[in-house]
Amino acid sequence: MSVDWKNGQPVLGRIIVIEDEPVVRMLLEEVLAELGYTSAAFDNAIQALSYLVHIEGNCALIIADQGLPGGMKGTEFIRMANERWPAIPSILVSGYSVEETLIPLSTTFLYKPYTLDQLESTIATATSNRASP
Repeated sequence: MSVDWKNGQPVLGRIIVIEDEPVVRMLLEEVLAELGYTSAAFDNAIQALSYLVHIEGNCALIIADQGLPGGMKGTEFIRMANERWPAIPSILVSGYSVEETLIPLSTTFLYKPYTLDQLESTIATATSNRASP
């Protein structure tokens, strides 16, 4: 369990990370661990979707890069996850601009490169705005 000190809300469960750049993925996992979160990281959306189905949507947050290999973009993954598990909050990250109409309404956008403070703040915002199950 991790605590969102800004809002006093606990963040329970794993954070699913989908990032195709190995160094960025590893750093993100380390930063999340330092912040007190548990994560499951994947380099493509298909593996992440399989994992999400396996755990029956039991995760605290999805952090997905927009530009992923294998034909499924971050926005598509988030839309698929939201169709089945609408209560899971999500953060879309990209080093490129993403057309606003492509970003699901319940998703927070975080532009790369981001700072540790920006990441922590974005996680707090996304998890405090989540829908009720």
